[in-house]
Amino acid sequence: MELLRLTPDSWIKEKRRLLGFIIRFGEKRITIAALHALRSLDPAWLTPDEDGLSKAVVIVAKQHGRVAGIGFAADGGDGGCLLVVHPSARRSGAGSRLMRAMMHALGHLACHVAADNIPSMALCFALGMKAVSIHKGPTGKSTLRFEGGLQHDTARPGHIDAISQ
Repeated sequence: MELLRLTPDSWIKEKRRLLGFIIRFGEKRITIAALHALRSLDPAWLTPDEDGLSKAVVIVAKQHGRVAGIGFAADGGDGGCLLVVHPSARRSGAGSRLMRAMMHALGHLACHVAADNIPSMALCFALGMKAVSIHKGPTGKSTLRFEGGLQHDTARPGHIDAISQ
């Protein structure tokens, strides 16, 4: 399996096809906000700085020349985060590789996972991410905020996800 970090040009070229992949294989678990963030992504945000970090990242996993998965995050995940793996590529390590690549490209990553999405929560925990808060998600489900990566810090007072004491 190969991972491709999309450039602004490759994102513009592949955007429509990748959005179709997400809608087809996201199993209705991808939030409208995350899809909107990806659809409206400024391609310039994909350009890495001198440290190799970028404001946003789109990573595509390919297996035998076909898309096996896609990961996206902007603003460290606070501006949108999603991960979709094709059913035939699940439990192959594709999700882990995509998440690690996203963390590496951004330096840190935050994502929101509905409490009934056991595979996604297991992935976050397996990657060493920390569940730092819980809130009601857009569908009314309890949703955990996970954070991890190079610059992990816990939810701050005043942060939308911080739990009041």
